[in-house]
Amino acid sequence: FCINYCNEKLQQFFNIRVLKDEQELYVRESIKFKQVEFVDNQDCIDLIEAPKTGILSMLDEESKLPKAQDTSFTEKLHKSHKDHFRLQLPRKSKMSYYKSLRDNEGFIVRHFAGAVCYQTAEFIDKNNDALTADLASLMKGAKDPFTKGMMSPKGGEDEVQKGKITLVSLGNKFKKALNSLMEKLNSTRSNFIRCIKPNQKMQPKLFTGGEILSQLQCAGMVSVLDLMQGGFPSRTAFKDLYDMYKSSLPPVLASLDPRTFAKALFKALGLNED
Repeated sequence: FCINYCNEKLQQFFNIRVLKDEQELYVRESIKFKQVEFVDNQDCIDLIEAPKTGILSMLDEESKLPKAQDTSFTEKLHKSHKDHFRLQLPRKSKMSYYKSLRDNEGFIVRHFAGAVCYQTAEFIDKNNDALTADLASLMKGAKDPFTKGMMSPKGGEDEVQKGKITLVSLGNKFKKALNSLMEKLNSTRSNFIRCIKPNQKMQPKLFTGGEILSQLQCAGMVSVLDLMQGGFPSRTAFKDLYDMYKSSLPPVLASLDPRTFAKALFKALGLNED
């Protein structure tokens, strides 16, 4: 579940950087192009991480109860999001195995890459990343500094107290780490490598066209290719273009600023600078 949550955030980052920002640049530069539509997955991300009503928040709330139950969490989730486009009951799955699940035993999320059914058995236990009081006490008294430090509470975590139920939400920890990663990615210039699974048989030199095309469509690559075909995927700064020819230019052209030189070059080649 957490991996698919991460994939949703990364796909949104890809959509913004490659599709949204690119089209906004074309508009600012007055470049004529055919606008490319793409699916915004913000509603799926909100379903997972929204405060109070998100899947992770509702899981944490259920985990804090004295008699927390996976079935109770699932029932509350379906009740809270009964009309949500991205959330479905397991009996609506296309796979016969999941169709046999009761409504309080799982849920389906319609991710950007396709629908995934999650069985909620042991969700409560897996979400609690806290050590038991006995184990915490044992590791705290370890003589090896590395072992002792590895099991010590991290920043913002409470000390484990004997006889008290402590919740260290794994989902919340993952959410914070993911948001930290996204902040770093947003502050950098990013390049993307999209991995494609060529076949389901795990065999070399076997390419299944339909499955590959489906992956490209889900990943947004078809939309990117449509946009790049109608726009200008390769760009060169005026200064870089000017520096390429500066040493060979006559004095009258060498004295031009880079932007004016580019316009003169376009005119000499009979190209439309727009």
